[in-house]
Amino acid sequence: MKTQNLYSEYITLDETWKKRFADYMTGKKTMPLTYDPFFKCMFHPDRHPDWLSNLLSAILGESVVVERLLPSENTAISIDSLLIMDIVVRLSNGSLANVEIQKIPYMFTAERISCYSSDLLLREYTRLKENKKFMYSDMKKVYTIILYEKTGADFKNPLLHGAYIHHGKTRFNTELTLELLQEYFLIALDVFCQNGYTDDKNLDTRETIDSNMNDLEGWLSILTAETIADVERVIRRYPWSETIFREISTYVNKPEEVIHMFSEALKIADKNTVKYMIEELQDELQLAEKKQKQEAELRKQEEEKRKQAEDELQRSKEEIAQLKALLAKKQ
Repeated sequence: MKTQNLYSEYITLDETWKKRFADYMTGKKTMPLTYDPFFKCMFHPDRHPDWLSNLLSAILGESVVVERLLPSENTAISIDSLLIMDIVVRLSNGSLANVEIQKIPYMFTAERISCYSSDLLLREYTRLKENKKFMYSDMKKVYTIILYEKTGADFKNPLLHGAYIHHGKTRFNTELTLELLQEYFLIALDVFCQNGYTDDKNLDTRETIDSNMNDLEGWLSILTAETIADVERVIRRYPWSETIFREISTYVNKPEEVIHMFSEALKIADKNTVKYMIEELQDELQLAEKKQKQEAELRKQEEEKRKQAEDELQRSKEEIAQLKALLAKKQ
């Protein structure tokens, strides 16, 4: 029965995913951790709370501990974005962090990021407001963390000098120093892959770069590793990553779980492709409607100008006729 179910799920995969599954099972490639089922398999707080805590510590630049996972669907606003992965956690200091991996960067706009951050803040406010002794000082920071697998032109601007992590918060244009509650971390994984690695030749003089599990480059290297050569390079630089890659490799002995993860990843990708196409169509329709309104307004303005010119011409004719009549009487 298991073999039957395994094959049934396998044949639903497209050719790209079938090859990726085969490459993993034959040891040619590692898991694609930037997809929701695989990421949660390795970084779910119930499985490896330390791994997620260390990843977030590396991103935030301070030591944090994941206390618990929160239901991502329990939001104050309606969210229907093109998400491949999302995970919301409460940290031991009371803060909230929302981690997203985004496959379609130009659909995850600054406006959408702002809404997600506001949702986190409102969620926390609503929870705390139930306490009659609520004070605004009880509110903790909320972090919105977006990891982009591929980025648009904004992230590749030469003025950024290859920066792949962007930390944002509200600042005032004076020396006023108020710590507001919303912070943002935008991480460009493709820019990191181009600029973040240290050349292998430098490893001759320094075998490892860092043994600290809070090293951001180490975690991003794990997330973006694809081939076994990538894995070997990451382990040479970050020996602590070997434990993670070893666990990833153990799933070769659990093909039914792996094929299910691939199947789920494909379903999410297909669903989001449909959403993307719908949003693209909606954008096109909105642009067409806007153009039609502009054209209608232009025609209306031209018609008004034409009528105004005709009215002025008619008045001129009438005035000329009146003048002629007066002149004829005088003669």
